[in-house]
Amino acid sequence: MGSARRTPLLVVLALALVVVGTASTLEKSHNSKLPPGSLSLVQGVESAALYCTGLTGPKGDATGHVTFLNTTDSSRSLDVEVVSDTGDRSTTSLNLAAHAARSIEPETLAHGNNFSVAVQVNGGGVVGEEVANEATAESPCTSAGVTDWYGAGFDSTVGSKAQLSIYNPTATAAVFNISAYTSGGFSAPASFQGMAVGAHSQLEVNLGTEIVDTTDIGVHVKVLRGSIDIVGVQGSGAVTSFNAGVTSPSTSDWFPRVTTAALATAQIRITNTGATPANVVAIVGLSKFKVAPQTQTIAPFSSGDITITPNSAIPAAGYATVKLTSNVPVVSSLATGTSTGFALSAPVTPSDDFLIADFSGKGFNAATVTNTSSSAMTVTFTTVVSAGQHAVSSTAQLSTDSTRNILSLFSSLRTLRGKTLLITSSRPSLVVTTTLPTSPIGTTVVAPLDGR
Repeated sequence: MGSARRTPLLVVLALALVVVGTASTLEKSHNSKLPPGSLSLVQGVESAALYCTGLTGPKGDATGHVTFLNTTDSSRSLDVEVVSDTGDRSTTSLNLAAHAARSIEPETLAHGNNFSVAVQVNGGGVVGEEVANEATAESPCTSAGVTDWYGAGFDSTVGSKAQLSIYNPTATAAVFNISAYTSGGFSAPASFQGMAVGAHSQLEVNLGTEIVDTTDIGVHVKVLRGSIDIVGVQGSGAVTSFNAGVTSPSTSDWFPRVTTAALATAQIRITNTGATPANVVAIVGLSKFKVAPQTQTIAPFSSGDITITPNSAIPAAGYATVKLTSNVPVVSSLATGTSTGFALSAPVTPSDDFLIADFSGKGFNAATVTNTSSSAMTVTFTTVVSAGQHAVSSTAQLSTDSTRNILSLFSSLRTLRGKTLLITSSRPSLVVTTTLPTSPIGTTVVAPLDGR
């Protein structure tokens, strides 16, 4: 994720310029060494790119807007293209003053059912976030495509809809395969092999057309040529969520704010993409209670889950911190909600720089930092403020394997509502977690800008 490329205090957030090349169909694709959207703090970048996909038209489950935020002291001009699944396109230009934000609604600029947005910025320091209406889901925009993408926990049962929203940011067609993992094992439907999406085009894949009436679906998208930007869109009852996914399985994941509130549901959904059984352990920390580790064995090429709530072994006592470990790499997601619907969120990959901003306008119910390493670290908080205001910065020590509320460490702020905050650490072992205000608490977990 991020790397030690920062200047003190006020920094300029620069996004990597996407280099588009023509690749032979015989070449092997690889995920870029600098992850898409990384909060690179290199100054002086001449141009940057942002890609956002997942929003729908009014007949879909994920209508909403994309907000662009200029974190720098200089104005930025944006060239914006909106493309739909029907091939309709529209272009517009925006000017962002220093520290200003502007939003667009893709459905008002192009005709179609599903939309992607591509932005070219004359400089660095502009970030983007797509936000579903009523702030029920958020996902950061990225700055490059990937060649491997994994997501866990999708559901295609009656009343649910699981889709992959895919945008090709390159100048040549991208070709990819989709594989699925369920409680019944591995599936590679013929119609999901050798799929193609044209240059600078959008494609929506409904998992339920081939993986019918199934819960807890894990997915691997393998790009054979080119690269793609991808977001999983899960509809469950009246709840819509964005699953940003991960680029590789892992032997450890962190979920620092998992609700155990009464009437809430929370599961860690796990996909084993390998040939060896996965012995998975969820270590649960909860207030003053001592909770026995929760265990599950996931068969090869299959999916399973660990229930956090309702669970007779885990009291209903607000937020729990959950660390997931496995003897072999797995893919996981957090499913949270109520009996009427659930939302999916991917684990945040440890990094050393994050940006959180109140894109929903509702503030946060919880905002925490977690040290995932075996040594104490220094965490620095810096406000990103409007022109004419003074930024505030502070540092704090975060002990090993601990989670703390941001406001308890950064006393200069009383609330994060309406605020933008840059968080950096002395090593790439930091996880930042935020939840939106909901009832019960913690049922909408949103990802910070964390290098995806």
